Amino acid sequence: MVKVLVLGAGYASLAFIKALPKRLLKTCHFTLISQSSQHYFSVLLHEVLAGIKGQYTLELSAILPPEVEFIQDCVLEIQERKVLGERASYAYDKLVVGLGFHSDSFKIPGVETHAHSLVNFAGAQATHQALLQAIKTFDQARPFSLVVCGGGFSGIELLGALSDTLPNLCGSKAFKLTCIEALPGVLPMFKAKLVQKGVAYLQHLGVELEVGAKILECQHDCVVVEQNHIKKEIKADFIIWTCGVRGNPVIENSSLFKSVRSRVEVNSFLQPLGLENREIFVLGDCALFKDKTNRPYAPTAQLASQMGTYLGKQFIHIIAKQQPKQPFIFKPKGSICSIGMGYAIGSIGGVDLCGKLSLWLKKYIEWRWKCLLRSNS
Repeated sequence: MVKVLVLGAGYASLAFIKALPKRLLKTCHFTLISQSSQHYFSVLLHEVLAGIKGQYTLELSAILPPEVEFIQDCVLEIQERKVLGERASYAYDKLVVGLGFHSDSFKIPGVETHAHSLVNFAGAQATHQALLQAIKTFDQARPFSLVVCGGGFSGIELLGALSDTLPNLCGSKAFKLTCIEALPGVLPMFKAKLVQKGVAYLQHLGVELEVGAKILECQHDCVVVEQNHIKKEIKADFIIWTCGVRGNPVIENSSLFKSVRSRVEVNSFLQPLGLENREIFVLGDCALFKDKTNRPYAPTAQLASQMGTYLGKQFIHIIAKQQPKQPFIFKPKGSICSIGMGYAIGSIGGVDLCGKLSLWLKKYIEWRWKCLLRSNS
């Protein structure tokens, strides 16, 4: 029986498993290895950190098909025909790598020491507790200053969520929310008019935007930036880093792969370039997949889930030692950025949206993913 090893329990890996033909589950031995016994919704980690109550995880035992074996272990290294974990090593005939992302400090001094990152469910919970403690012990006459580094999707959604929860978390203590972004503006993936609406709403919430501010260093009480060729310090009692992500460190720790920022460039069949072993497939945040202009796609849950679904549907040909019938083509369907519990901006199918309608669509997309995971498990 062919041994298929699936690493990680994120969007890519679970989309792959859910797309597998039933007969394949019975004729091959599928094993999923994950450090956690849960799948968490990484697109909602900003809500976890902010302290918004909700369902953010699903037990793998409740959503995996009964034919799929689950092993809880931490993957350390990927080798030619086996995977090394903390508890054991695992042989494979076919390997699907979907290990997810880690925060990227870009080697900026002080980031790893003084800033909190938004990477996984446990980390988001821990950062929330650290935030509560920081607020509790804050005794200055001035407002409590929380700085979010990064004005992309994660940073803006986090700022919106914190705007909802900080009044309650801080109680009688005043607070100040600041976003630092190196680019001239936030949310560069959207059209200018849409961004203007998002910025106006952020300012309505009281968020201060420091754009065109290159971060030079994070210190225990401030973020040092260069803005308009002038070096200055932005006061910070709590720093959250959302400036960038890289692939899982397992990738760069595995000499089998050639990687950049722990991401492996893959071909149109999601196989690593330059690797003779055609039995390995890399999906999601660990994969570097380029468009027709040779520009890498940004790692998103949408890209990861499409990769997983594609590979799951093609896997019956792969098991039969055939070439997949068609290459992977990413079809962007748009994206929606929530700014708190009452507003969002986005673009779906080329149509720009804002307000509560786009927020409802975002919730609907999240609900569909949960339904997919619960189906036929």
